[in-house]
Amino acid sequence: MFRLFLRSISINFASIYIAIIILNPVISYVGGLKTLLTAAVIIALANLFVRPIVNLLLLPIHLITLGLFRWVANLATLYLVTILVPNLKIHAFVSPRLDIGYLIIPPITFSAFGSFILATITLTCVFHFLYWLLQD
Repeated sequence: MFRLFLRSISINFASIYIAIIILNPVISYVGGLKTLLTAAVIIALANLFVRPIVNLLLLPIHLITLGLFRWVANLATLYLVTILVPNLKIHAFVSPRLDIGYLIIPPITFSAFGSFILATITLTCVFHFLYWLLQD
């Protein structure tokens, strides 16, 4: 049991670090590795205690959407982490304009909630990829 918890902390640590590299203007932190380790431990504890309660409360919506609404539990966990770790911040931002030949994407403004959704999706994808990669 303790080995699985340590594995969860290490995967969360790596996924937070990779997500910060991918979403550089969105997620920022102060305090170095201590902040990232604290956030990883809080995510692991929240996944152990808080997430089952949120999933139970959202069970009817999970059944209706066939599990596609599960990201709300991840969003609640990430919001809890940003409250408990004051050195980890998620900011609103404006994406730059993308102009590639015939494809033009104008700048997109992400509010704080949109930034949380983007960070949640990125963190979840990186976490599940690393978890799949490090399976026993």
